[in-house]
Amino acid sequence: MKSILPTKEQIKEFLAMPISGPIHMINLLKFREKSTTGTGSGQDSYNQYGANVVKMVQERGGRVVWQGRPYGLLIGDEESDKWDMAVIVEYPSRDAFIEMTSNPKYKEAHGDREAGLAYQALIPCKPYDVR
Repeated sequence: MKSILPTKEQIKEFLAMPISGPIHMINLLKFREKSTTGTGSGQDSYNQYGANVVKMVQERGGRVVWQGRPYGLLIGDEESDKWDMAVIVEYPSRDAFIEMTSNPKYKEAHGDREAGLAYQALIPCKPYDVR
C-alpha cells in the first residue's frame, strides 16, 4: 500500500542523516481524484493544506524554492503519469522542519493533506552551492 506518512524506521533514518544547515525537501505528489472531504478534488484539498503550511514554513525562515507539473519521464523506469506535482521546500534546518511538523497548528492543517493525497514521496536533500 502506498503511503503519505513516514514509518517509524523512516523517521529514525531521517533523524540519523548527517545533514546540518539548510535542507531541501523534494515533494512528489499524486492527488486523489476526489477529496475524501466530499467536496472538490484531491488537488483542491491539498492546495488548502499548502496555503496554510507555506505560512508556517515562512514563519520558520523557510521558503518554497520551486513547484511544477511533471510531464512524462525522460530517463527511468517509473510510470509516466505517476506524479501530479513536484515541490521543493527549503527549511533553515532539519530541526525547523521537525518543529513545524510537530506543531499543533500543522496537525490541524494536515487533514487537508490526507484528504487530497493518494500517495507521496518526500526526499530530504542537502543543497549544494553550484556557483
